Amino acid sequence: MDTLLHNLPFYSHVRQTRPLESLKFGGKLDLIELINRFSPEFNDGALSLFHPLYFNGHLQTVCAAVKTFEDVDQVYYKRMVVNCSDGGEATADFRVSPWGSDLPEPDYVPPNQTKQLLPRYRYFSPDELKNLGAADSKPLLIVLHGLTGGSHEAYVRSLVNRITSEYEFEACVLNSRGCSQSSITTPQLYNGAWTDDTRDFVKKLRELFPHRKFYLVGFSLGASIAANYLGQEGEDSQIECAAILGNPWDLCNASYYMNRTLLGRQLYGTHFSQSLVKMVKDNLDVLKRDPYMAKLYAEKLETVKTVEEFDNWFTSRMFGFNSSYEYYRYGTSSNRVPQIRTPMLVISATDDPIVGQESLPKREIEGNPFTLLIETSKGGHIAWFDSKGERWHQDPLCRFFNAFHNEICAKGLKADTHSVTLPHRNKFVGDRLVNATVRDY
Repeated sequence: MDTLLHNLPFYSHVRQTRPLESLKFGGKLDLIELINRFSPEFNDGALSLFHPLYFNGHLQTVCAAVKTFEDVDQVYYKRMVVNCSDGGEATADFRVSPWGSDLPEPDYVPPNQTKQLLPRYRYFSPDELKNLGAADSKPLLIVLHGLTGGSHEAYVRSLVNRITSEYEFEACVLNSRGCSQSSITTPQLYNGAWTDDTRDFVKKLRELFPHRKFYLVGFSLGASIAANYLGQEGEDSQIECAAILGNPWDLCNASYYMNRTLLGRQLYGTHFSQSLVKMVKDNLDVLKRDPYMAKLYAEKLETVKTVEEFDNWFTSRMFGFNSSYEYYRYGTSSNRVPQIRTPMLVISATDDPIVGQESLPKREIEGNPFTLLIETSKGGHIAWFDSKGERWHQDPLCRFFNAFHNEICAKGLKADTHSVTLPHRNKFVGDRLVNATVRDY
């Protein structure tokens, strides 16, 4: 029966991997009950009609990459510079109300951020930043984007727009260094295991909004960062609930998988590697301040053809690893699933042509009552276009977060951890990259 449902043309079938023990909140609700009541699209066995033109994972993924959806979800953002603990800068974009055409040209640009912003973007002025924490009531969704993406991406804007327009949420997006027209200010990029920028941002948000409830969504490489972060934080997490979409759970396997086929190498691999090389070239003056890396850029930058080559010569060396696969094995976020103590949905498509499904951490999820896997038979890589051309996951995910906030957080219900068996602590507990490299800049 499962095979028949999986092969129904244009339909996507949901299969859940649930924890072996149910974690209830206040002795009343668990994640599965919330999904049954508020997000039935995520139910085990649910069927959804997907777009007939995008009938496989490749077509879903290509549509998500090629179509910009500029005519919809025209979100306006104001940007904050996040001063990171290592001396670098990240940027965070907060969804705001549209401003009129009569608004004067912006007169404030942070000193180190020299790139021209995209349309519908402005920086917070110093006075606005001082008063940003005045509104401290609505729940806040934090979004982490995919590789070389940013708050401008259609899959980010659609979620941000929906949850802020139709629910009592606010939303912000943390841009990785050098992404979304941000300037790199120290000779360091980011990677799927580098969680300190997220940690610094959440701490900043807690200072600004001491009473808000925080929610977290990670897409693709941002999902890897989010899962690693939540595992490292464990019981100290400031996040009430999270969702992880299209995560390359095993970075080694994801690299093998994408390069296994000609289409994977030539289409997806080329696109990502070219984006990474462009990001380096756009910030080369700063990145070359590290003489060791400057030599590598001069020798290897023009030869990079794949993401693995980029990670082998640049990402790994920049963060103190010897090779790409040493970094991949360390950064693999399934290592940290047993330590997660934040309620978390994992959403993944069986036909994802970029990260695949071979390394989904099903056993780890079964053993952790805080986690639940929602696996769809169609959807590609963070695409999931339904029969109307809209993103299938968007509405049910917003409804789930809204329900979790109203039915659990707002009522002060706590997780009944005494009634379940939590996973044992392992050697990955609390580990994180605390220095980019052993070299002195």
